[in-house]
Amino acid sequence: MLFFGIGTGAYTLVLAWLPPFYIQLGWSARHSGYLLAALTLTEVVAGFIVSATLHRFPDRRPLLLGVLALLLLGLLSLVFYPGTMPILSSLLLGTGIGALFPLSLIVTLDHARSAREAGILLSRVQGGGYLIAALMPLLAGWVRDSGTSMTQAWLIMSAGVVLLMVIARRFRPQNSIN
Repeated sequence: MLFFGIGTGAYTLVLAWLPPFYIQLGWSARHSGYLLAALTLTEVVAGFIVSATLHRFPDRRPLLLGVLALLLLGLLSLVFYPGTMPILSSLLLGTGIGALFPLSLIVTLDHARSAREAGILLSRVQGGGYLIAALMPLLAGWVRDSGTSMTQAWLIMSAGVVLLMVIARRFRPQNSIN
């Protein structure tokens, strides 16, 4: 639940705050929206690619760590290079977020021994995970309202991604039912 919640929290945070972040940096609403559209398209493509190629990874950890690294690089590029690499940032974020979503669900399914258990696990993971994810934009709003920049919110989410990397390393492929 925590893994899914933090990962999906990256999506909700970026969806809610990427355009306002760039508008605050002087971009027009239209161009900020185009940036979000590019990110969203990248998410969809990444999700399809991961879903189609996942069978090649009986040990999900390398793929998870790679996807999380892309997400982390995207977040850190918003912190350190927001004005110079916006398209690259969006592509990194879109790839990381888009691939992480199906991976989070599949890793959950890997631990189910039956269809019934899979349904129970997924309902708990998604139900609780979406509650966690819903807090990320709210937290970012509090950060922004406190007078600090969105940079702090991107850094908090980056710490969340590092936590996901630690959790992902603990997953065990022998628990998988391929």
